Amino acid sequence: MSQLTKTPDRITAVVLIVHIVAMFGGFMILGPAFEFPDVLRYRAAERFEIFTQNRSVIRPTYWVLTMTGMTQILISVLLYQVVRSPSHAAATLALIFGTLAGFCQALGFGRWVILIPYLVAEAADPEQARMAAMLEGAFNHYAGMLVGEHIANICWGVWLASICVVFLTATNVNRSLAWFGIALSPLLFLLAGEQVGVSGDVLDPLVDFGFPLLAVWHILLAVQLWRRNGAFVFRPLGRMAWITGVALAIGMIAPTLA
Repeated sequence: MSQLTKTPDRITAVVLIVHIVAMFGGFMILGPAFEFPDVLRYRAAERFEIFTQNRSVIRPTYWVLTMTGMTQILISVLLYQVVRSPSHAAATLALIFGTLAGFCQALGFGRWVILIPYLVAEAADPEQARMAAMLEGAFNHYAGMLVGEHIANICWGVWLASICVVFLTATNVNRSLAWFGIALSPLLFLLAGEQVGVSGDVLDPLVDFGFPLLAVWHILLAVQLWRRNGAFVFRPLGRMAWITGVALAIGMIAPTLA
């Protein structure tokens, strides 16, 4: 088998790891630096103040998060090739909704890199402060809540469920891993509910426990792809891989319980 044929599996594995590390690393940085995600529900003037105080950390972190929208699109395209089942309807759904999820995420995160610094500068002028705050609030609700959170999470949930259905029916990816992904997909649909009235008290525990498990799913899938390396048969995930995954999840969940 040529090196060209082997390449997509390991490239996809690397992109999966880079994507999930960048996404969760970014959220961990924004927590203390920007009071994320609670800050998104503050008044615009409060966000401007916190952003100004820590912009040297916040802006590059949001740029990295914006790029995770691009890596989500790349993952969607690569997995479409990796599963080798382009005629499978679920594979097409995964490609479409995974691409949409990445695009929506990039739009939501990207406003903090380009738009918000401009509005913060305008808000320094007392005559422009009210207009800048109104524009920021409008973009926070539209680009952030609607596009970057509500629509993106719906698309992400459809992508996760669809690609796992393909794994179950058209590949020999570890079945437990495929069912694990399907079980996690409702979390993303529930997170989309915050923007239409679902209480944060209900969602916060789901985020604290669900997102680390989602990270573990990405990592274990990357392990399977790395080990397959172009072959037609996925090597089973061993007990050690699952034990390591559980340990990683506990390590990510523990700080939220402190």
